[in-house]
Amino acid sequence: MSRRAEAVWILLGFTALALVTTYPIVLAPATRLAGDLGDPLLTAWTLAWDADRLRHALRGVWDAPNFFPYRHTLLYSDHLLGIAIFTAPLQWLTRNAVLVYNTAFIASFVLAGAGMYVLARELTGRRDAAIVAGVAFACQPFRISHVAHLQWLMTGWLPLSLWALHRYFRAPRGITLLACAAFFVLQATTASYFTYFALLPLAIAGAWEWRRTRAPVARVAGDLVPAVILVVAVMAPIARGYYEVRAQQGLKRTAGDITALSADVGDYFSTPPRLALWGAMGRGRGEHELFAGALLMLLAALGLAACFGRPGRPGCPDVKLYAVILVVAFVCSLGPSPTAWGHALGVPGPYALLLRIVPGLDGLRAAARLAVVVQMALAVLAAFGCAWLVDGVSTNARAIVVATLALLIVVEGWAAPLTAAAFNPDGPSEDREAYAYLKTLPAGAAMELPTSVEQVEPEFAYQFMTLAHGHRIVNGHSGYVTPLVYWLGGGHSPLREMGRQGDAVTALRGIGVRYLVVHRAAYSDRALADAIVNVIEMDTQQIIAHRSFGNTTVAVLAPLDEPLPPATAMIPPAAIQAHASHSEDRLRQLFDGDPDSRWISSHPQTGDEWLQLDLDRVRDVRVVRLQLGARSFGDYPRDLEIAAVEAEGTHMLFRGTVLPYFARGLLLDGDYPWMEIVLPENRARSIRLRQLGSASTFFWSVHELRLLERSSGG
Repeated sequence: MSRRAEAVWILLGFTALALVTTYPIVLAPATRLAGDLGDPLLTAWTLAWDADRLRHALRGVWDAPNFFPYRHTLLYSDHLLGIAIFTAPLQWLTRNAVLVYNTAFIASFVLAGAGMYVLARELTGRRDAAIVAGVAFACQPFRISHVAHLQWLMTGWLPLSLWALHRYFRAPRGITLLACAAFFVLQATTASYFTYFALLPLAIAGAWEWRRTRAPVARVAGDLVPAVILVVAVMAPIARGYYEVRAQQGLKRTAGDITALSADVGDYFSTPPRLALWGAMGRGRGEHELFAGALLMLLAALGLAACFGRPGRPGCPDVKLYAVILVVAFVCSLGPSPTAWGHALGVPGPYALLLRIVPGLDGLRAAARLAVVVQMALAVLAAFGCAWLVDGVSTNARAIVVATLALLIVVEGWAAPLTAAAFNPDGPSEDREAYAYLKTLPAGAAMELPTSVEQVEPEFAYQFMTLAHGHRIVNGHSGYVTPLVYWLGGGHSPLREMGRQGDAVTALRGIGVRYLVVHRAAYSDRALADAIVNVIEMDTQQIIAHRSFGNTTVAVLAPLDEPLPPATAMIPPAAIQAHASHSEDRLRQLFDGDPDSRWISSHPQTGDEWLQLDLDRVRDVRVVRLQLGARSFGDYPRDLEIAAVEAEGTHMLFRGTVLPYFARGLLLDGDYPWMEIVLPENRARSIRLRQLGSASTFFWSVHELRLLERSSGG
């Protein structure tokens, strides 16, 4: 059989296998998504956004239309450009992001199987063993655990990069090393984790092959130059984008996050509940379902055993190489603090050292995903085990043995029919008119309600529907979520507090939101839905226009013009004598420079709380700055009055909601936002702050307080 015919048959075979294992997606590829309406919607939306930007030479690709007003929000998760370069033409042709996603979803099984086939064929020299390895890599139980994560299904570039690396050392040509770099780039631009994780097997295999072949250093270095140029040219702009987002938003994982999503030894014997054969074996769930399959592990063990004590056996050097890759990847997958069946092993893992020395590695949360490298190595070893096993049977029985092995491997990873969630890419029928109307409005940011950080599927849907109406939105869900979204969708949100919806609208206007889309039928609390709709219908100062389409209302918000802070100078804390209605013993914490300490009213807001700040002399106080911390985001004053006590009497300077200032502060500091309130001219001897609102559970807290006066240059 010619190489071309072999390639055709392999692609056809793995395509058939993919259609069977992903059933019933093939029955409704334009309107159903495997898994749920969470990450698959995020991925489908991302691929559609990437396709749009590819038509514009990637101009503005990082500034996706979610999480307004933050920038570079595409980089809060995987950008998926390594997939989008293949799917973009289909997106342009069909404009159906769900169909595009499902095409890539099915293709991921083909790529994984065919990629492993090519690698195993190269190493063993056998088609039969390569077929078994390809089936194992395409149908491993791990893929069922990650059926909603396309980037973790699209893993076929990894074995192809290793194939090209092996080819280079066995038949040195610079083009194969360049192909290795290209496959690495495709894998790294599919899932950012592979920017790091793929380097592990490539580095080990490269060092191993160089040591085995003793290839001239000068020749290898010369052939590396174009490969390195390719990698740097593609990855440098991406790395710069991620670095900027990391610096601006502090996007890195805590040690606790990384440890929690590191593998436990027992996780390699834990299976997803949906598996037909193994069910919910073991106790690991989610990221901890790492079982590779009993037959795959048995075949890999046979491959190792066949070379044990027989170093001269053909293929044994490659068996040893992939055994090393397996062990190193397995140990690293255990994370910084390895455990076995829930018991700490008492020694730090090498991953702890890598976290200290490898820039950006602490941005990756799930060290357990190194299991992909473990399972790739197992598939290669299984190819050698299959070859040894098949050699022991008659020629006539070999096809039967190979077919049986492949079938049993498919059965071990079988979870069909997959769970498939219905989703129309045009949006719910009841919302289409509203989105069509929103599309006709001038460019401006929108907020969709209700919003929640607990029930995230609607947030994915809101984000997806930017493809329909074309506006940026505050909403969204991704690998990271903005502090603003956490506040608006969490327990501290004014949108969840009766009587504060009008103030919440003011806050949204304060950060530049122009449109509200309210889905009344989606509210679990009908009173809150009625309250926000009442604001839309009655508050003509804030709402310019509104239209209802059944249970969905679109409102146009009036811009909120606020004076810019004038030139000011800090009034030193020593020049201020503070007094309070409550907790006078905590007043010093207003000025101690520690954002974690705070003055607190010590009871829920009732409207009788006040702070008075006596000054050392008459001053023109231009700005009052009040700081909150993440643990007290609900403790903002519901109705704040600021007055200046002057020689002639008391002069009212401010009265109203502080929420616009709070929202702006969140954009600058998501952990300790400042509320910066600009005051009119005054000649204050004292500044008096009175909290006049009420809240059923929240106190009034101030973590730090600063007064600024007009500077001589202002």
